[in-house]
Amino acid sequence: MVIANEYLRPSLPTLISQLTMSQTTAEPSTIDDLKKRIKKLNSKAGQMKMDLHDIAEGLPADMDQLPDAAAKTYEIYCQLRDLKNQLKALEAQP
Repeated sequence: MVIANEYLRPSLPTLISQLTMSQTTAEPSTIDDLKKRIKKLNSKAGQMKMDLHDIAEGLPADMDQLPDAAAKTYEIYCQLRDLKNQLKALEAQP
């Protein structure tokens, strides 16, 4: 009996949750490490924002892609916000 791949793959919310937890719960060792992570994530967030814009320009033809792209873009910006807050907290410490 062969099980289709769609039943073996985790759902998008599960993947996003795992990504969010793995990227925001690991404490960087220094402020410089955190700044590097923010820079990389900021670049990825910008690309996702452009991808979302491209999908929006293709509406209504690309309507089926919009919810997933919007959810991914939202999550990446939430991660970015959290990392920036961590940076502010670290920089505020004496």
